[in-house]
Amino acid sequence: MADLSDTSLQDTSLLRDTSFNGSETSPASTTPYLLTAPRPDADLASWVRECRTLVDPLLREHGALLFRGFRVPAAEDFQAFAQAASDGPLLEYQDRSTPRYEVGARVYVSTTYPANEAIHLHNEGTYWRTWPLKIAFCCLEPSATGGETPIADVRKVYAAVDPDIRELFRERQVMYVRNYHPGIGLTWQDAFQTTDPRAVEAYGARGGIQIEWRADGRLRTRQIRPAIRLHPRTGEPVWFNHAAFFHVSSLRPRVRDALLEAFGEEELPYHTYFGDGGPIDPDIVAHLREAYVAQKVTFTWRAHDVLLLDNMSVAHGREPYTGTRKVIVAMTDAHSEA
Repeated sequence: MADLSDTSLQDTSLLRDTSFNGSETSPASTTPYLLTAPRPDADLASWVRECRTLVDPLLREHGALLFRGFRVPAAEDFQAFAQAASDGPLLEYQDRSTPRYEVGARVYVSTTYPANEAIHLHNEGTYWRTWPLKIAFCCLEPSATGGETPIADVRKVYAAVDPDIRELFRERQVMYVRNYHPGIGLTWQDAFQTTDPRAVEAYGARGGIQIEWRADGRLRTRQIRPAIRLHPRTGEPVWFNHAAFFHVSSLRPRVRDALLEAFGEEELPYHTYFGDGGPIDPDIVAHLREAYVAQKVTFTWRAHDVLLLDNMSVAHGREPYTGTRKVIVAMTDAHSEA
């Protein structure tokens, strides 16, 4: 895991660090690539519109671009940037797994989640049939400590996963199972942004989601998705799934044990299986988590930093923090599976 200190940030240079786990050595990191403002008052949206022929190839190569020193004072300025960097409209969060609220038109506060908890590395929307090719973050207010948005190149994660395990997932895919319990996580009304069960059923039919209404009015969903995708713009294989993220073994032991005791495995709020319904061994999940961590890169947010990710090439997460943290997010460039 490379930890990139602010002293490594040089104008238009690559972010790089030669330390690895404090003692080993790794190649210089080229993710994210730093782009600094040509002058302190430079408007980021205008600059990106003028420089798309520079920005787009850099994003394809590095998967992550960090814009620093530009003028991005509010959500509407970030929205203008996200639109300038995209080839389509900004996207809504659908089939939600975490709380969200809007601060602008399709601009959201990044996941509302306890500050003392980490959010594991993941790509956005891997369990959707239509997902964003780009996702962008803007730090309006950095936290007092922690709160980094770590990233990991999932092209390298794919290469790091044991070939036999890769083949298992290639053949069997991933099944995502969710149970919506009152008072535990999101309600189905919040997740699907509707109070109409028929709208949920229609969304499930369009999205390849099995909808099961329980006798007590609760909802269970199942959806099967590939674990490995080919990037539509580069043709590269990428590790693009939530198999480890939603697996019960990825929870902290105290939380995991409490949920299993309360609900049993079949009723867990989230869990993953192979696509044929077979269990995924926790040792396999541990191996997947290690593959992510080995590629993990962090940097320290500064106020008004903007991070643009190729969502199919680079995963993101969140470190625990103290104090107030305000990071907003937008998704663009919808892509649908064949």
